[in-house]
Amino acid sequence: MNELGIVVPIYNAEMYLEECINSILNQVYTNIELVLVDDGSTDGSGYICDRYEKKDSRVQVIHQKNQGKLLARYNGVKKLDCKYLTFVDADDWIDCNAYMKMKEYMDEGMDVISFRIIRYYDETKQSITDNIYPAGKYDEQKIKEMVFPIMIWDDEKKICGLDPSLANKIVKKELLEQALFQAKHLDISYGDDVAVIYPLMLQARTIVISNESLYYHRKRKGGEVAPYFTDRDFYQKLSRLYDYLKNVLGEEYGFIRQLDYFYELSVKTYLKKYGDKKEYIRYLFPFDKIAYGKKIILYGAGVIGQTYQEQFIRLNYGEIVAWVDKQYALYTNLNVKGVEYINNIDVYDYVIIAVGVQAVAEKIRQILITMGVDKTKIIWSI
Repeated sequence: MNELGIVVPIYNAEMYLEECINSILNQVYTNIELVLVDDGSTDGSGYICDRYEKKDSRVQVIHQKNQGKLLARYNGVKKLDCKYLTFVDADDWIDCNAYMKMKEYMDEGMDVISFRIIRYYDETKQSITDNIYPAGKYDEQKIKEMVFPIMIWDDEKKICGLDPSLANKIVKKELLEQALFQAKHLDISYGDDVAVIYPLMLQARTIVISNESLYYHRKRKGGEVAPYFTDRDFYQKLSRLYDYLKNVLGEEYGFIRQLDYFYELSVKTYLKKYGDKKEYIRYLFPFDKIAYGKKIILYGAGVIGQTYQEQFIRLNYGEIVAWVDKQYALYTNLNVKGVEYINNIDVYDYVIIAVGVQAVAEKIRQILITMGVDKTKIIWSI
């Protein structure tokens, strides 16, 4: 059995893949095995993987249809027989001394080993992530007292306390494999690391936080966007991730509150694709309850209704077939109709109630039902 197994999930990364693989195989610490998971690449990535497998006995290759990073990681992990596991993304690379420097902690049997990430823009511009937690070793009691209360959200720093990246972690196999098994059903790209590392920490009895900067994360060049920016189902997937973490983590240590702030931060991140400078969006359209491309009737033209309408239109998320309000005369400039206009609409998927008070929303709901609207089509969510 090798001490350390490394999994590289790969999708169309031929430009950087050789640099990534070489950084792993050229490690000073050699007691490793490597699995390259070609996740349905359509470029030359698969050929590069096969070439390395032929020339280095430590390398194994999996070719699979595109299933996403979570399943690629899980399938890679299952193929390994080792004590510890880690990951390297196919467009990143790692310092040649990384695993040797972390060897002492593997020898001690630490459950989770975390080191710092170097954000690489180009040869002249790089930055190193800060550790929110003081460097050192944490036992089970310290994890509960010091790590968990700010693990997902630190009120002071306005970021997560524990960087969720799996690439800068070395973890005991049994812990990591179980966490991946539980999360592998999630069809997500944004937050795939989050779905694994935070539930995993509930089972960890020890963690070491190192100030060593060993992992090079290649930042996207200007004009390049993350894949989730073009994902029409971003909000549904984010909600699935939120619900999953809420169920797994529970309310202890303030996790629900931390997850709420994580959700808000995620929405802010997504809205950056518009170049928005706003600090927050006050009312989020219930994207998690409505699939892309649906026809909706929007009920309410006040602040909430106008916010909903703006988000829906800017995302080109579907079609607003009618916008109605009881006080429609106040919003004629927005082409808002009276509530009875709903009777003129034959085809629609949902009626969205855009008001902030639940009691008011319930009254509107009853009015809509008496008008013949199917109650299963009525959505209210703030």
